[in-house]
Amino acid sequence: MSFSPRIPQWLRFSLVCGVLGVNGCSAARPPEAAVGQAELAVRQAAESKAPVYAPSEFRIAQEKSLGAQRAMSEEKYDHARRLAEQAITDAELAQARAGAEEAQKNTEEVRKTMNALQSEANRPRTP
Repeated sequence: MSFSPRIPQWLRFSLVCGVLGVNGCSAARPPEAAVGQAELAVRQAAESKAPVYAPSEFRIAQEKSLGAQRAMSEEKYDHARRLAEQAITDAELAQARAGAEEAQKNTEEVRKTMNALQSEANRPRTP
């Protein structure tokens, strides 16, 4: 009687299915960190000037963050992860646009002040 070192085909198939099943379950874990990061990014954007200077981008970030939370509660983890990642990107975009708008407005104010000072300096003095 000879012992074959080969694993029976049905056993190999079972092992492969088991490994795939375990990997499938681990991939479907709730994206709690991503959803938390999305909430934080939206909160930071709200504390910046994003609602004033980039309202549409900010609103989109809020909606996607809320959508990620809803998807989490419905156990649609892949969808929740995608929405959370998009919300983070949209919140960062809103903050960047708000920062650019605020910088532009500040530049315009400084330019107006400089022009007023220059006009004052160039005005002829009367004794």
